[in-house]
Amino acid sequence: MYLSRKPIKYYGILFKLLVVFIGIMIFAYFTISTLLIYIKDSVNISRDIVKVRFEVLTISQRLVDSLLVMEENQKKYEILHSDEYKKNFMAALSEYKNAIWSILWFRYEGFSAWEELHAEFRETFPDLAQGRDLSKEPWIDQDRLNQWMRIVVSARQDNERVLESGMRELFRISEVAVNRGVSGLTISIGVGLLGVLFLTYSLSRPLRELRRGIRAYTRDGRLEPIRVLSKDELGELGAAFNDMTVRLKEEERMRADFIDMVSHEIRTPLTSIRESVNLMRERVLGDVNERQKRFLDIASDELQRISAMLTSLLKVSSMASQIVDLAPVTFNPEELLRETLEKAGPSAEAKGISLSPRVAPDIVSVVGDRELLGQALYNLVGNAVKFSPPERTVRVGVEMADGGEKLLVSISDEGPGIPEEEQSHVFNKYYRGVRTKRTTDGIGLGLNIAKTIVEAHGGNIWLSSLPGKGCTFYFTIPVDGARA
Repeated sequence: MYLSRKPIKYYGILFKLLVVFIGIMIFAYFTISTLLIYIKDSVNISRDIVKVRFEVLTISQRLVDSLLVMEENQKKYEILHSDEYKKNFMAALSEYKNAIWSILWFRYEGFSAWEELHAEFRETFPDLAQGRDLSKEPWIDQDRLNQWMRIVVSARQDNERVLESGMRELFRISEVAVNRGVSGLTISIGVGLLGVLFLTYSLSRPLRELRRGIRAYTRDGRLEPIRVLSKDELGELGAAFNDMTVRLKEEERMRADFIDMVSHEIRTPLTSIRESVNLMRERVLGDVNERQKRFLDIASDELQRISAMLTSLLKVSSMASQIVDLAPVTFNPEELLRETLEKAGPSAEAKGISLSPRVAPDIVSVVGDRELLGQALYNLVGNAVKFSPPERTVRVGVEMADGGEKLLVSISDEGPGIPEEEQSHVFNKYYRGVRTKRTTDGIGLGLNIAKTIVEAHGGNIWLSSLPGKGCTFYFTIPVDGARA
């Protein structure tokens, strides 16, 4: 018995949700932090490449072009002595000066070569470096010009190597960032899925167990304790359900004991009263007039009805444990059907209802408790007669099912039907629908007795009904009398 009255709540549902959420956030935080670090490094490298290296590369190309123009025009002037070449030389020299000043704005690793070049320029053209015009011929000897070219080309090559290295580093950082981002995202998703699975498993197990206990009561009327599978709020709910089950079972036992006591205590004096009334009706104790006889007839009928109710109560009490002692015999289902319809005939004739049997030609003999099965069938037929309007038909069918392994019995009426919301409760003890309580007598035991008998034989019982279109009850039992 899985009873736990006071479970200790170590980890509640809110705590589990927080653990899963914090776990996801931790991995997401580290993933985002790592990506931000790599993004920052990528931005720094990109800034150095775009704002420094590419600019230096462009300016160094201007320096190379200026030196080539200066060399070309200086040689042409030496041969042709045209002032046009001197003018071109000065323009290239001015461009060279501007490029040198532009490149001095940058400060980066390997900057010393440009400082050396600037120092060489200031030494060669001090007036031009200070912004004044040259008063003499501004020619540069070939060795110095070649030296400047070597410095520019060397510095340019160094810059290109640094640029290429920066591009490679940028690619490496981007690749690592993508890989770690994807890995972090995958881990975060995995942690999230594991957390969801954990929550689903930890919540669904106690919910399934609770649903099983509730369905056992709503469908079969059985009160069974459930397993308390967690120590959270759902575990407390399961423990409360078990407490309720224990109390209901205790109340059910007390009610059964009370019914047994009252039924036995009332049955003896009731029998004496009924016999006395019958003696007076039969004029054994003396003559009675018609008016007295009419009231005695009413009293006899009411006493008979009370006796039938007590019989049903005692039968249900004896079946309360859902264990029925069977006395199996081999019998013909068709004969049992005929006898049952004969017993139900007077009540059907009183309402003008016809009983229509339908027996399949392949019916075989069945092993079971003939008396109890007859009681179950009589209860179902009597129920159909009770709820059928006058001048209608109750159809009872017997046929084979499941390849001849089971006997299928159906009882159909043309009554008002059973609402869908009540269909799951009709086999419960003492259950009577709202409309039934207003229109018919009874204590709600006939269908429960039939269900208990059928299930004791290893069979199943169910119904099919549409409001306003009648109702059909079905039950099956194994033909060999095997118990489920």
